[in-house]
Amino acid sequence: MRIGKGAMSGIGRSVLLLLWFMLLSTCNALGPETTVTVTNSLEGGPLLFLHCKSKDNDLGVQDLRPNASFSWKFGVNFFATTLFHCSFQWERVIHKFVIYDAERDADFCTRCRWIVKHDGPCLILSERKTNCFDWKPNQ
Repeated sequence: MRIGKGAMSGIGRSVLLLLWFMLLSTCNALGPETTVTVTNSLEGGPLLFLHCKSKDNDLGVQDLRPNASFSWKFGVNFFATTLFHCSFQWERVIHKFVIYDAERDADFCTRCRWIVKHDGPCLILSERKTNCFDWKPNQ
């Protein structure tokens, strides 16, 4: 069976387009590298166990003493769907929170500094301004 020249070029273009989209979905969105830092600011000084991961990266469990921090860097994917979700555990308490959501954070946060408190995580926007979130029930 012989495939005509026009049919091959159509298939070839489709394969090339598919490869192009696959490459774009895994590469940086041509923007700056993003850094996320999480600091244990729990009142009373308990040890914080932090476990963050994305669809592609598991950063492992970190044990943060009071005022200690953990940071990581990454590139936001081309489609700006990058998510890092974390679990936070101290004493007998466990909470979960999406610490980086490209849809929420990419436009204003390339150095995202978070502090973790008993009542929830807070994003440091400036020396005088923070954006705090409550822990959601059952988390």
